[in-house]
Amino acid sequence: MKILFLSPTVPFPLTDGGRIRVFNLLKQIAMQSDISLLALETQPTDKEGIAELQQLGVQVHLVPNAPTLPRVSLWTLINAFFKGQPITVARYDLPAYRQKFKELLATENYDLVHYEMFHTAQFHTETNLPGVLSQQNVDSEIWRRLCRETANPFYKFVYWTQQLTFQRYERVLSPKFDAVTCTSDIDAAIFQRYCAAATITIIPNGVDVTHFQPDFTTERPAHLIYIGSMDWYPNEDAVAFFADEILPGIQSEVPDVQFSIVGGNPSARVQKLAETDGVAVTGRVPEIKPYFAEATVFIVPLRIGSGTRLKILEALAMGKAIVSTSVGAEGLDLKDGEEIFIADEPKPFAEAVTRLLTDPALRRSIGENGRIRVEKDYDWRSIGEKLHQLYIKIGRRAS
Repeated sequence: MKILFLSPTVPFPLTDGGRIRVFNLLKQIAMQSDISLLALETQPTDKEGIAELQQLGVQVHLVPNAPTLPRVSLWTLINAFFKGQPITVARYDLPAYRQKFKELLATENYDLVHYEMFHTAQFHTETNLPGVLSQQNVDSEIWRRLCRETANPFYKFVYWTQQLTFQRYERVLSPKFDAVTCTSDIDAAIFQRYCAAATITIIPNGVDVTHFQPDFTTERPAHLIYIGSMDWYPNEDAVAFFADEILPGIQSEVPDVQFSIVGGNPSARVQKLAETDGVAVTGRVPEIKPYFAEATVFIVPLRIGSGTRLKILEALAMGKAIVSTSVGAEGLDLKDGEEIFIADEPKPFAEAVTRLLTDPALRRSIGENGRIRVEKDYDWRSIGEKLHQLYIKIGRRAS
């Protein structure tokens, strides 16, 4: 099949969960289909990313972009208001992207268009080709949780309006596609309110089990790790919550415990956490695998989010014991106390971490169980094949 894959960014380097997911799906489906990727230039490293994708057999079309994209401009706010768009979608409503999409449609004979998230789904009106809408999470749910967690009246109002706008998008836009893919049954249940059940397919997040393998040679004693993009508010909230409310309880039992916050673009709030005793902030790192290897226990204290966490799957693949909140482990169906520890309040979370830090046998058992689970259910190879079969099914239906 000849697939046109629309992405808001170049999915390399693998600096966040969205890029990791898209890169690995492209890697798998490019083995069996002719893939063209249309992406927006957002990082100085995008040229490097193009070369990496081309090695996979993916033809890349890059739309040059002004360096102001990461900021929410006044024009973006005005555009979002008059078009009834979520702000994060309006940022990607760029004439140059739309024009390049139209050019590709006019010059190539594609069988299907893959739209990665609502950022690109807004361009579906340019073609009648079969379309797949890929959802990495439920955006309205993220904004609902942001609204719930903030106490600032202004931000609470802004988050509430974005929640309502995304709910409208989910209700109105999702049914226009031949298929909608979600990462978990929890997310799928939300889209089933608006779409025919037959159009919803779960394409879970996965892990490269050949790349991420258990390695305890560099494991550091009493070392806790969290990995994520530190300019994303849910990650910022998670590490602040842990450092302020959970870490002191662990330090009272394990005084030499160290907590490393690993991820690019740390906000001022995250950088300030480095002043806390036992806390280190690394900023962006070239490779996350060594940090997984160093961890004694991997923590996921998320209170805001949707979709499923790639970082958990990667830590499991490396045989690491994990303590997560319910939100952090949402959608993964892992067995609490056997493959992961789940705790939502500071005291139980601290107790679970302390128990794992002080019981090597339990820690290793949990890690081994997690590795077995990801090998069975979360290998990118089988997940990519599931997406490929969905493409074939839609293609047959359209022909």
